[in-house]
Amino acid sequence: MRPGPQAASALRIGPPGLSLGEQLVLAGLRTWARARMAGDEPRCLIRPGLTHVASKPVASVFTAMMEHIEREATRAMQIHCVACSGYSEDEQRVVLACGVARASLGAAFDLMRPLVKAPETPVLLARTLNVALSNAGYPLPVRMWDDEPMRATIH
Repeated sequence: MRPGPQAASALRIGPPGLSLGEQLVLAGLRTWARARMAGDEPRCLIRPGLTHVASKPVASVFTAMMEHIEREATRAMQIHCVACSGYSEDEQRVVLACGVARASLGAAFDLMRPLVKAPETPVLLARTLNVALSNAGYPLPVRMWDDEPMRATIH
């Protein structure tokens, strides 16, 4: 096993039960938000990390998706710190949209619509990210709305 998958297998981001692919997306979201809060350029942190753990296409598509989400944001997203075992509703929307986009673009649009003014491009990038993650060995599960929402972590 090369170093990337070994690093990914050690991930423990978010609530129990998330696939490694979902944890990569969630870790990327949280790292992006943390970089913005610190006044750093998130691309400089995201691209090398996701390239090492997954692949260059995963890093490129994730970065493009986040740039579009930022550009089209209807409001500030609620993002937890990297170490939180909780899962905010906004984080769930993005992670679930990435997983469901391959099976149902309509469901992905519904998930992203509260976050962005124009969900078309972010949803298509979420679908592309799904394919890239699958090609890198981190398939995203299709999770519909059967599960109970995870409660936020209280600090």
